[in-house]
Amino acid sequence: MKKEDEIYEYSKKHYTEVYDKVCKQLKEKATGKTANCRFPASKQKEIENSAQLEAIKCTMIEGRKLFPNDIPLLWNSIYRVHLFRKSGISDITVLNNAIAAAQSWKASSGHAFEYMTKELANLALYDTPIKFLLQKDLSTLLKAGELANDPRDIAWLEKQVEVDNFDLFVVAEKDDETYCFGCVQCKTSIRDRVSRDRELSSEAMRAFFWSISLVLDGTQLKTPKYIAMVNGGQATFRDNGWHGMYDLSNTIPGGRIYTLDMDFAIIKNHALQAYKAWSEQRQWFTNNWIAD
Repeated sequence: MKKEDEIYEYSKKHYTEVYDKVCKQLKEKATGKTANCRFPASKQKEIENSAQLEAIKCTMIEGRKLFPNDIPLLWNSIYRVHLFRKSGISDITVLNNAIAAAQSWKASSGHAFEYMTKELANLALYDTPIKFLLQKDLSTLLKAGELANDPRDIAWLEKQVEVDNFDLFVVAEKDDETYCFGCVQCKTSIRDRVSRDRELSSEAMRAFFWSISLVLDGTQLKTPKYIAMVNGGQATFRDNGWHGMYDLSNTIPGGRIYTLDMDFAIIKNHALQAYKAWSEQRQWFTNNWIAD
């Protein structure tokens, strides 16, 4: 069997199993709160969204272990499975369904990657005071006044949450108080809005925050243009664009570009270093800071 077919068959089997399992669990849970087994359309949609997010995320996590050198092909195979499930080949409106499926994939896959990143990072960081949070989690802390950052930080973070500039944030607990010190971009591809993301990252570093990006498909990171966008040092991109770019697709690392394994050990190492520098010498925590 060709590698492409092998990966597709794996994706189809694992995605379907997880999707069906989660759908069943959520429906059983909802049944206990409903007088009958018929759900309104909004509840059915909620169950579907939750199940497909979990299916994408779990299939990617397990597939990354099985096919570590074929990440773009794996992601595309999961997309094909997702598209097939959403469209339904027996329907006469299959074309419209396929369009809807493609839109659904764009929404679900991005969110699934964010959730996966949060979970894996926090598993690696479980014995440290550091945690990765979704944007909505940070928003909750901000609204409740539960961040101990100074007012300048709070105002800046509120702005980032308001306009969806970052996907995840990094916080640390110290003396029963919570401080946000990092901003994270999660990209399925480095090509997606990379110029805008670079400017947002540069702004975060100018505000003395740790700014990193995690990339699913970093194929473009092998080209001089994108290497320069990350590392700087050229006329077009004089300064580095991130404190670090972490790639799951086994790009050859260099400078601030790092290969990221599923154990997220390098994220743990660098997060600990970043928080120490941020908390002890904030005024020196500029874009020039780099992890050892």
